[in-house]
Order: sequence, then structure tokens, then C-alpha cells
Amino acid sequence: MTYPRSRRSLSVPRPRHLASALFLTAVMALTTACASSPSGPSAAPGGSSPDAAGAVAVTVSDIDGTTRTIPDGKPAALFFFSVGCGECVEGADSLNKASTALGSSADYLLVDVDPREPKETINGFRDYIKAPELPAVIDTGATLTTRYKVTSMSTLVVVDAKGDVTFRATDPSAEKIQEELTKAGAQ
Repeated sequence: MTYPRSRRSLSVPRPRHLASALFLTAVMALTTACASSPSGPSAAPGGSSPDAAGAVAVTVSDIDGTTRTIPDGKPAALFFFSVGCGECVEGADSLNKASTALGSSADYLLVDVDPREPKETINGFRDYIKAPELPAVIDTGATLTTRYKVTSMSTLVVVDAKGDVTFRATDPSAEKIQEELTKAGAQ
């Protein structure tokens, strides 16, 4: 049995739906305009600077107050997460295992995409995955998220020493992260 369509479904969109659509479009446009500036609120003084290859390096301050530049002359693995993301635990743990295996031949960074999460909550997350020493940054101005075109949590991005993205995946294993960092130049 088929049901007749309501007359309402054939009418012009409801005003609140139109208002919602316009609001979301405005927010997306504003976010894109603000986030694409080279230095956002999470960028350290100086913001971004070209590296030797002409790519733009991004400078951020981590939650422990250390200034970090990506890339910084060696490959880097960035894991985009939020403390409230249950799936992110496995990916963050894999990043930690890869950092233990490869050591200082690459940089590693947890990137919290939720600017409302305080440092203490992120430290609790790092303790939970047994990685209190793994650097973490709150991507307040979406500087890294925009730079590396990340659209979902639990995304890992590997960049080479020139700043080119060489690998992108959701929750890769520690072995895969090590493999991709080695391909990107980690020794």
C-alpha cells in the first residue's frame, strides 16, 4: 500500500529550515575564511613561515607550553582526535607505539580538534593511553585541521620534511605509521 504525499512536502521549504540552512552556510563560510589564515589563535608568535622547499611551516604551542613547528626538518605524524571520541583511543595508542619504535627520527603530535577541552582532560587522555610524554596541541583556530585538510576525527596524517602530506588514514596500526614515516624519511 502506498501512502499519499502530504501537501506540506510539496510546498516551499519551511522558514525555519531555510533559516537553518542559511545559518549553517554562513558558519561554514566564516569558519573557512577564519581558519585559512596562516596564523590562528593556536599559532605561536610568527605564525607560519616558508621552509626551504617553499612549503608553509605551521608553528603551534603544545599544551605543555613548548613551541612546535610542523614540519621541523624531519617527517611528522599528526593524529587528529577529541577526548570524547572512543574510536580515537586506538589510533592515539598506535601513534604512541610508533613514536616509541622510531624515536626522535620523526615528530609526533596529538591534535585535539575540540577547542573546549582543557589541558587537564587531554592529560587524562594521554595518561589513559599510557603516553603522557606524547606532545599534544589544542587546535583552537583549526590551524592544523585546515592546513592538512582533515575532515574527521581519528585521522592520522604523515608529512615529510618539506611539509608534503605523504600518507593519510583513519586509525592505522603502529606498524603502518612506522612504515609510512620511514617512507617519508624517518631513519
